[in-house]
Amino acid sequence: MADRWRGEGAQHQGARHYQEDSWTLKPLTDGALLAVLADGMGGHAGGAVASKVAVDTAVAAVETGVSLGAALQEANRAVGQRAAGDRTLTNMGATFVAVTVKGDGMRWVSVGDSPLYLVTEGRIERLNADHSMAPQIDAMVARGLLSARQAASHPSRHTLREAVMGQHLTLIDEGSRRLKPGARLLLCSDGVQSLDETAIAAHAAGTALALIEAVLAVGAPHQDNVTVIKLEREE
Repeated sequence: MADRWRGEGAQHQGARHYQEDSWTLKPLTDGALLAVLADGMGGHAGGAVASKVAVDTAVAAVETGVSLGAALQEANRAVGQRAAGDRTLTNMGATFVAVTVKGDGMRWVSVGDSPLYLVTEGRIERLNADHSMAPQIDAMVARGLLSARQAASHPSRHTLREAVMGQHLTLIDEGSRRLKPGARLLLCSDGVQSLDETAIAAHAAGTALALIEAVLAVGAPHQDNVTVIKLEREE
Protein backbone atom coordinates (compact mmCIF):
# COMPACT_ATOMS: atom_id res chain seq x y z
CA MET A 1 0.00 0.00 0.00
CA ALA A 2 2.99 2.30 0.43
CA ASP A 3 6.74 2.16 -0.22
CA ARG A 4 8.20 -0.74 1.79
CA TRP A 5 5.22 -0.88 4.16
CA ARG A 6 2.15 -3.09 4.19
CA GLY A 7 -0.89 -2.70 6.38
CA GLU A 8 -4.09 -4.45 7.35
CA GLY A 9 -6.81 -4.11 9.95
CA ALA A 10 -9.64 -6.05 11.55
CA GLN A 11 -12.17 -5.62 14.34
CA HIS A 12 -14.74 -7.47 16.43
CA GLN A 13 -17.45 -6.20 18.73
CA GLY A 14 -16.42 -8.61 21.50
CA ALA A 15 -19.14 -9.27 24.06
CA ARG A 16 -20.84 -5.95 23.30
CA HIS A 17 -24.03 -5.63 21.28
CA TYR A 18 -22.59 -2.77 19.24
CA GLN A 19 -19.37 -1.54 17.67
CA GLU A 20 -17.97 1.84 18.74
CA ASP A 21 -14.50 1.55 17.17
CA SER A 22 -13.61 3.03 13.79
CA TRP A 23 -10.43 2.65 11.75
CA THR A 24 -8.92 3.22 8.34
CA LEU A 25 -5.77 2.75 6.29
CA LYS A 26 -5.04 5.30 3.57
CA PRO A 27 -2.13 5.56 1.11
CA LEU A 28 -1.08 9.21 0.70
CA THR A 29 0.09 10.94 -2.44
CA ASP A 30 3.61 11.42 -1.04
CA GLY A 31 4.07 7.66 -0.72
CA ALA A 32 3.34 7.47 3.01
CA LEU A 33 0.73 5.21 4.57
CA LEU A 34 -1.71 6.67 7.09
CA ALA A 35 -3.46 4.63 9.78
CA VAL A 36 -6.10 6.08 12.11
CA LEU A 37 -8.04 4.39 14.91
CA ALA A 38 -10.65 5.81 17.30
CA ASP A 39 -12.51 4.09 20.16
CA GLY A 40 -15.83 5.81 20.77
CA MET A 41 -17.60 6.50 24.04
CA GLY A 42 -21.01 7.85 24.91
CA GLY A 43 -23.30 4.90 24.32
CA HIS A 44 -24.16 2.92 21.22
CA ALA A 45 -25.10 5.85 18.99
CA GLY A 46 -22.77 8.48 20.42
CA GLY A 47 -19.63 6.38 20.54
CA ALA A 48 -20.03 5.05 17.02
CA VAL A 49 -20.69 8.54 15.65
CA ALA A 50 -17.78 10.12 17.52
CA SER A 51 -15.24 7.55 16.37
CA LYS A 52 -16.34 7.73 12.74
CA VAL A 53 -16.37 11.52 12.69
CA ALA A 54 -12.90 11.61 14.27
CA VAL A 55 -11.39 9.14 11.80
CA ASP A 56 -13.03 10.57 8.68
CA THR A 57 -12.17 14.15 9.60
CA ALA A 58 -8.54 13.33 10.40
CA VAL A 59 -8.03 11.45 7.15
CA ALA A 60 -9.52 14.30 5.11
CA ALA A 61 -7.29 16.80 6.94
CA VAL A 62 -4.08 14.82 6.40
CA GLU A 63 -4.93 14.48 2.71
CA THR A 64 -4.83 18.28 2.46
CA GLY A 65 -1.22 18.20 3.67
CA VAL A 66 -1.56 19.21 7.33
CA SER A 67 0.37 17.55 10.15
CA LEU A 68 -1.02 14.74 12.30
CA GLY A 69 -1.31 17.20 15.20
CA ALA A 70 -3.38 19.60 13.11
CA ALA A 71 -5.54 16.71 11.88
CA LEU A 72 -6.21 15.74 15.49
CA GLN A 73 -7.36 19.27 16.28
CA GLU A 74 -9.67 19.20 13.24
CA ALA A 75 -11.12 15.89 14.41
CA ASN A 76 -11.64 17.28 17.90
CA ARG A 77 -13.51 20.30 16.55
CA ALA A 78 -15.65 18.14 14.26
CA VAL A 79 -16.71 15.82 17.07
CA GLY A 80 -17.64 18.78 19.25
CA GLN A 81 -19.63 20.42 16.47
CA ARG A 82 -21.51 17.23 15.70
CA ALA A 83 -22.42 16.73 19.37
CA ALA A 84 -23.54 20.36 19.68
CA GLY A 85 -26.01 19.87 16.85
CA ASP A 86 -27.78 16.83 18.32
CA ARG A 87 -28.80 16.53 21.98
CA THR A 88 -28.80 12.73 21.73
CA LEU A 89 -25.04 12.90 21.13
CA THR A 90 -24.20 15.07 24.15
CA ASN A 91 -20.95 14.00 25.86
CA MET A 92 -19.91 11.68 23.07
CA GLY A 93 -16.21 11.36 22.42
CA ALA A 94 -13.44 9.05 21.29
CA THR A 95 -9.86 8.08 21.84
CA PHE A 96 -7.60 8.77 18.87
CA VAL A 97 -4.35 7.38 17.52
CA ALA A 98 -2.93 8.18 14.08
CA VAL A 99 0.31 7.04 12.47
CA THR A 100 2.11 7.77 9.22
CA VAL A 101 4.88 5.52 7.95
CA LYS A 102 7.27 6.09 5.04
CA GLY A 103 10.66 4.56 4.37
CA ASP A 104 12.32 3.94 7.73
CA GLY A 105 10.37 6.65 9.55
CA MET A 106 7.09 6.86 11.43
CA ARG A 107 5.18 9.59 13.27
CA TRP A 108 2.26 9.38 15.61
CA VAL A 109 -0.21 11.46 17.59
CA SER A 110 -2.68 10.17 20.16
CA VAL A 111 -5.21 11.12 22.81
CA GLY A 112 -6.79 8.67 25.24
CA ASP A 113 -5.85 5.11 26.08
CA SER A 114 -5.77 3.28 22.72
CA PRO A 115 -2.29 1.71 22.66
CA LEU A 116 0.30 1.98 19.91
CA TYR A 117 2.82 -0.85 20.12
CA LEU A 118 6.14 -1.36 18.39
CA VAL A 119 7.24 -4.99 18.07
CA THR A 120 10.83 -5.57 16.97
CA GLU A 121 12.49 -9.00 17.02
CA GLY A 122 9.87 -10.25 19.45
CA ARG A 123 10.26 -7.34 21.87
CA ILE A 124 7.24 -5.10 22.48
CA GLU A 125 7.20 -1.45 23.47
CA ARG A 126 4.25 0.84 23.95
CA LEU A 127 5.10 4.07 22.14
CA ASN A 128 2.27 6.37 23.18
CA ALA A 129 1.13 7.63 26.57
CA ASP A 130 -1.88 6.15 28.38
CA HIS A 131 -4.29 8.98 29.19
CA SER A 132 -6.50 6.86 31.44
CA MET A 133 -6.31 6.61 35.23
CA ALA A 134 -4.43 3.31 34.96
CA PRO A 135 -0.90 4.79 35.26
CA GLN A 136 -1.90 6.77 38.36
CA ILE A 137 -3.47 3.70 39.94
CA ASP A 138 -0.39 1.61 39.16
CA ALA A 139 1.75 4.31 40.77
CA MET A 140 -0.31 3.85 43.93
CA VAL A 141 0.67 0.17 43.89
CA ALA A 142 4.34 1.15 43.61
CA ARG A 143 3.91 3.38 46.68
CA GLY A 144 2.23 0.60 48.62
CA LEU A 145 -1.16 2.34 48.74
CA LEU A 146 -2.97 -0.38 46.79
CA SER A 147 -2.38 -4.06 46.09
CA ALA A 148 -1.88 -5.25 42.52
CA ARG A 149 -5.19 -7.08 42.77
CA GLN A 150 -7.00 -3.94 43.92
CA ALA A 151 -5.41 -1.96 41.10
CA ALA A 152 -6.42 -4.49 38.44
CA SER A 153 -10.10 -4.27 39.41
CA HIS A 154 -10.18 -0.59 40.39
CA PRO A 155 -13.47 0.97 39.15
CA SER A 156 -11.68 4.06 37.84
CA ARG A 157 -8.90 2.17 36.04
CA HIS A 158 -10.31 2.78 32.56
CA THR A 159 -11.58 6.30 33.21
CA LEU A 160 -10.15 8.62 30.57
CA ARG A 161 -8.35 11.81 31.56
CA GLU A 162 -8.56 13.09 28.00
CA ALA A 163 -10.62 12.32 24.90
CA VAL A 164 -11.62 13.85 21.58
CA MET A 165 -14.87 15.62 22.54
CA GLY A 166 -14.57 19.15 21.17
CA GLN A 167 -13.06 20.58 24.33
CA HIS A 168 -9.56 22.02 24.63
CA LEU A 169 -7.07 19.15 24.59
CA THR A 170 -4.53 19.29 27.39
CA LEU A 171 -3.01 15.80 27.00
CA ILE A 172 -1.65 15.02 23.54
CA ASP A 173 1.07 12.48 22.86
CA GLU A 174 3.24 12.95 19.76
CA GLY A 175 6.41 11.31 18.61
CA SER A 176 8.52 9.85 15.81
CA ARG A 177 10.90 6.92 15.35
CA ARG A 178 13.28 5.41 12.86
CA LEU A 179 12.45 1.75 12.39
CA LYS A 180 14.39 -1.29 11.26
CA PRO A 181 13.20 -3.63 8.50
CA GLY A 182 10.83 -6.16 10.01
CA ALA A 183 9.43 -3.70 12.54
CA ARG A 184 5.72 -4.07 13.26
CA LEU A 185 3.36 -1.40 14.55
CA LEU A 186 0.05 -2.26 16.18
CA LEU A 187 -2.61 0.43 16.64
CA CYS A 188 -5.26 -1.03 18.92
CA SER A 189 -8.38 -0.18 20.84
CA ASP A 190 -8.03 -1.05 24.52
CA GLY A 191 -10.06 -4.23 24.10
CA VAL A 192 -6.82 -5.89 22.98
CA GLN A 193 -5.54 -5.63 26.56
CA SER A 194 -7.41 -8.76 27.56
CA LEU A 195 -4.02 -10.14 26.51
CA ASP A 196 -0.87 -9.04 28.29
CA GLU A 197 1.91 -7.43 26.28
CA THR A 198 3.94 -10.64 26.08
CA ALA A 199 1.02 -12.42 24.43
CA ILE A 200 0.38 -9.48 22.10
CA ALA A 201 4.02 -9.60 20.97
CA ALA A 202 3.80 -13.35 20.43
CA HIS A 203 0.92 -12.85 17.99
CA ALA A 204 2.37 -9.82 16.21
CA ALA A 205 3.87 -11.91 13.41
CA GLY A 206 0.42 -13.13 12.42
CA THR A 207 -2.50 -11.25 10.95
CA ALA A 208 -4.54 -8.59 12.68
CA LEU A 209 -7.47 -11.01 12.66
CA ALA A 210 -5.38 -13.73 14.32
CA LEU A 211 -4.47 -11.33 17.13
CA ILE A 212 -8.14 -10.50 17.63
CA GLU A 213 -8.99 -14.21 17.70
CA ALA A 214 -6.39 -14.66 20.44
CA VAL A 215 -8.05 -11.86 22.42
CA LEU A 216 -11.47 -13.48 22.05
CA ALA A 217 -10.07 -16.87 23.09
CA VAL A 218 -9.35 -15.43 26.54
CA GLY A 219 -13.13 -15.42 27.06
CA ALA A 220 -13.34 -12.20 29.07
CA PRO A 221 -17.00 -11.98 30.17
CA HIS A 222 -17.30 -8.29 29.32
CA GLN A 223 -14.92 -8.24 26.37
CA ASP A 224 -14.84 -4.75 24.88
CA ASN A 225 -14.82 -4.00 21.16
CA VAL A 226 -11.38 -4.80 19.81
CA THR A 227 -9.76 -3.29 16.73
CA VAL A 228 -6.22 -3.86 15.45
CA ILE A 229 -4.36 -2.14 12.62
CA LYS A 230 -1.05 -3.78 11.80
CA LEU A 231 1.70 -2.00 9.87
CA GLU A 232 4.82 -3.91 8.89
CA ARG A 233 8.02 -2.66 7.32
CA GLU A 234 9.14 -5.18 4.74
CA GLU A 235 12.55 -6.80 4.94
